[in-house]
Amino acid sequence: MSHAMFRAYADAVKAEIGVATTTRFIALAETTDGRFGLFHHSMLPGAGGADPHYHSRISESFYVLTGEVRLHDGTGWRTARAGDFLHVPENAVHGFRNESGSLAEMLIIFTPAEHREGYFEGLSALLADGNRPSREEMVALMEKYDQYEVDAPDTDHDHAQPHSHGHGPADTQPHSHGHGPADTHPHHTHLTSHAHH
Repeated sequence: MSHAMFRAYADAVKAEIGVATTTRFIALAETTDGRFGLFHHSMLPGAGGADPHYHSRISESFYVLTGEVRLHDGTGWRTARAGDFLHVPENAVHGFRNESGSLAEMLIIFTPAEHREGYFEGLSALLADGNRPSREEMVALMEKYDQYEVDAPDTDHDHAQPHSHGHGPADTQPHSHGHGPADTHPHHTHLTSHAHH
């Protein structure tokens, strides 16, 4: 018979990624039988995240807990706040970073799990002790874990149009990026936003 598995937040393994980001491993492949991976991502003010990229084998979702996170939805950047959610299917372009002056925290979910903790551990090792990895080292790590960077529009949706509450360009029209699977599979990200006062 199967049984439930509890892990306290304080017991979660964490990876320090550079000096500005901490990722806690909440649910790993071994816990969920590979069905999904769940990570708590904490970024100090100004922390860089991930440039626009796609995954060919996994979907990824973001749920903002605190602060403001800049999310790329394949058509450009927009600001997500606590309660906002972005779902990214396989082969859809996305990215994230913290451009604000405050701490930002979010949950990241990978489906299936694909042992994504290996990527965060590898990134932590590459950036340890102030090390500046080469472009070749970064690409090798990313591609090992099904991550492929692409050129993508740098549009700022916060200033290009009113806050869309989930009905922006990603919902209404396809967009081509000129890089592999992202062109042949017209999947798009979907941001669900809540009103902020």
